[in-house]
Amino acid sequence: MEDAILKDVLARITSDYGLKPKGKWLQQGKCPKCGKRELYAHAEGPWVLKCGRVNNCGEEISVKGAYPEIFDTWSNRFKATEADPNAAADAYLYHNRKINLMGLRGCYSQETYHDRDRNLTSATVRFPLPGGSWWERLIDQPGRFDRKARFRPGASYGGFWWNAPDQDTPALAGADRIWIAEGIFDALALRQAGLKATSAMSVYNYPEKSLNELRRHCAEHNKPLPELVFAFDVGAAGTEYTRKFVERANKEGWRAIAAQPRAEGETDKLDWNDLLERDRLKGVDDKGRPWLETYLWYGEVLLAENATEKALLLWKRHGWSSFSFVHDNRTWWASFDEAKIAETVLKEDVKELVAARACANVSEIANCAFRILYFQEDKAIDESHYYLRVDTPTDAPPTKATFTAGTLAAAAEFKKRLLGVDPGAQWLGSTRQLDILVSQQRERGIKRVQTLDFTGYSKEHGAWVLGDLAVYRGKVLPITEEDYFDLGPVQLKLRSHDRMLSIEYDTENFDTSWLQTIWQAFGCNGIVTLTFWVMAFFAEQIRAEYKLLGFIEMSGIPGTGKSTLIEFLWKLCGRENYEGFDPSKATPAAMARNLARVANLPVVFMEGDRNEDAPHSRKFDWDEIKPLFQGRVVRSRGVKNNGNDTYEPPFRGALIIEQNYPVNASPAVMERIMHMLFTKDGWNADTKVAAELLKRWPVDSVSGTMVHIIRREDAYLAKFKAVCGTYEASFLQGGRKVRNNRIRETFAQLHAGLEALAAVMKIPADILDRTHAHIDRLAVDRDQALEADPKIVADFWDVFTYLEAQELELTNDPLNLHRKSKDLIAINLQQFEARCRKENISCPPLDELKRHLKTSKSRPFVEQATVNTVTGRHLHCWVFKTPEAAAQTKKGH
Repeated sequence: MEDAILKDVLARITSDYGLKPKGKWLQQGKCPKCGKRELYAHAEGPWVLKCGRVNNCGEEISVKGAYPEIFDTWSNRFKATEADPNAAADAYLYHNRKINLMGLRGCYSQETYHDRDRNLTSATVRFPLPGGSWWERLIDQPGRFDRKARFRPGASYGGFWWNAPDQDTPALAGADRIWIAEGIFDALALRQAGLKATSAMSVYNYPEKSLNELRRHCAEHNKPLPELVFAFDVGAAGTEYTRKFVERANKEGWRAIAAQPRAEGETDKLDWNDLLERDRLKGVDDKGRPWLETYLWYGEVLLAENATEKALLLWKRHGWSSFSFVHDNRTWWASFDEAKIAETVLKEDVKELVAARACANVSEIANCAFRILYFQEDKAIDESHYYLRVDTPTDAPPTKATFTAGTLAAAAEFKKRLLGVDPGAQWLGSTRQLDILVSQQRERGIKRVQTLDFTGYSKEHGAWVLGDLAVYRGKVLPITEEDYFDLGPVQLKLRSHDRMLSIEYDTENFDTSWLQTIWQAFGCNGIVTLTFWVMAFFAEQIRAEYKLLGFIEMSGIPGTGKSTLIEFLWKLCGRENYEGFDPSKATPAAMARNLARVANLPVVFMEGDRNEDAPHSRKFDWDEIKPLFQGRVVRSRGVKNNGNDTYEPPFRGALIIEQNYPVNASPAVMERIMHMLFTKDGWNADTKVAAELLKRWPVDSVSGTMVHIIRREDAYLAKFKAVCGTYEASFLQGGRKVRNNRIRETFAQLHAGLEALAAVMKIPADILDRTHAHIDRLAVDRDQALEADPKIVADFWDVFTYLEAQELELTNDPLNLHRKSKDLIAINLQQFEARCRKENISCPPLDELKRHLKTSKSRPFVEQATVNTVTGRHLHCWVFKTPEAAAQTKKGH
């Protein structure tokens, strides 16, 4: 099984980082931090990837952290048997925690945890604790549960520590120093480094009972008390209680100090077990300093009583003459005059440290502490910012905000920005001090994070970024504390603070009971709409393969449930109380932003084709949507730089048109739209109950549906591609022959989308069959509709034919005013309207006629022109071909 884990790891890291085998090493991988091909790892144990540019980068990547899914299902990989009941627990400790099990047999067991509320089960590694309690770590996909570890309910370990069997009280009493870590795995890691180590189980637990027992044993055997090293994890609680417990232990007569697994201010969350994995508990660092001495020095810095004492520690270790540092969440500046220190040593005959303390110049330069978390950039529009975290000495939570390069380059600008993001935060230093402080943080390494100006799927990175979670290669990633998503090879975040989606995702709860409710309420139209909605989740992939993605239209009289259906479908994505936007009310800029702000998500147009009585109402031009069919540019705008660059975001989503009136537009637009008519036919009490149920459906219970589906991307797209061509070809066969090529393409995609949906969620066979038949009818109806005139145009020609038949042969006022060709018809619309009034015939509104006459098929439109009419007058006319001329032209083609 170890070989299987290694095989999975090797496949992933060689694919993601481009590592190449060379003997016992993997080399020439691309470092995600510095971009250089200096990443390497041991081929036989590639658990940590390291950048070879130690001084300039030094990036380290934990494979366990980058690919947790490989290390998440231990009881499946390592089956427990009667002969080996702890198989999964052993494997977890050895492979995942790198713990040598020698001497540990019997101090833990493999158990099972069952969450009754959600019916979830996981194997656990359980350690008995003093006081009758126990602690266990869940080892099978622990992310499914509220907590990854748990103590025995109702039992207490208070006042005790946990120790390994070979480090009992007699063994500890003979030690010079005992390390007290927070967790059991940390204690085991320190033990493996050759130290005497125990676990307090919690930073809040002072092990007084265990210490009292140790004190008695030492007294009985006339042994000196060991020194205690409180080595809790880094964090607000860990540092606070480290200080408290060191002070308490010293008051009780112990010699107590502290250790920290990383330096203050560093953002990587390493614990002692992580350092064991990185082989950084034994030996020395690149400067020849023993690792353990470094961690003790970190603890010494943590315990510094005041800013001056902390400055002295930094000066002594690094030899800096002037530098900034943080103490008590305030930023300080320290200066040491080496000449003055040397003079003081000579004159006063004191030690150098005493002289340095007397000569130190330490002053506060900010009443807060800030750290550059990363550099975020949007290459498409050439914009970049630094993302900073600001901490204050108060209990207020830290503030995180963007700072431009300009604000970090000038003290006055930095001061203003700091006041703007954190009330009362003050910068008191100079520009030079700010420059040095930024330079120091640069030397520690500043990550680069790429930003997206849209929510959804990034084709460049192959990842969905959905507010507070992302999906990458089927893996769900939570947002980090620093507000970005770590994909491994690259880091991503949304540039906007707007989170349009709020998703509650549960890996084990894929509730699809609503599917039957949609069927009950809306029948085939509901399933077709759902099918296209899910196709939107893969819009970029579909367009990449087929170069197009059709639009879907839902029209029908008010009250047929269109809004209810759309609002429910938005719940499947984690968006509540939203339907869409009205393009006729949007400015060009707002229109472009609404279309460009999502990728692999639906965009819903509402009521864009309404009849408005207001004389100045804006009518939406449906020809504007034609470029969206192939995902082309939405709107172009200039980039604010000194060049001629433009920003032209493509359309990355899928368009749904929802309105009362059907779209009336040019044939080029109409053939891109798959139309459905919503009516009240067949409505009954059951359909009303189903529709009301959809309205009340809690969003939290279904908001993870989108994540469940996109995690099955491979299965969805494989099925889509396998059947799409077959369905397109079928439209040229049998009684459902469809002549229009675009209609065949778009409705074939709809068929394929339904098949693909059934590949990732269960759909009853009868619903599938009836919906496929419905899609066929929709395609044939659309094809026939495009062959005929729209109703308003057909009515116009009916009236024209009737009125022309009523004309006397010698009339001086004919409707057809063309006199040069018998193949052409010239009509003045005002004259036509007047003749209708005279004959007491209802005339279609001229404004509507003008919008649709160009689409006339029975008498094709030629032009609008001033015609020298048969009456001798020059009139503005609409010119068409006669039906006979049109038929002759068609025959000729």
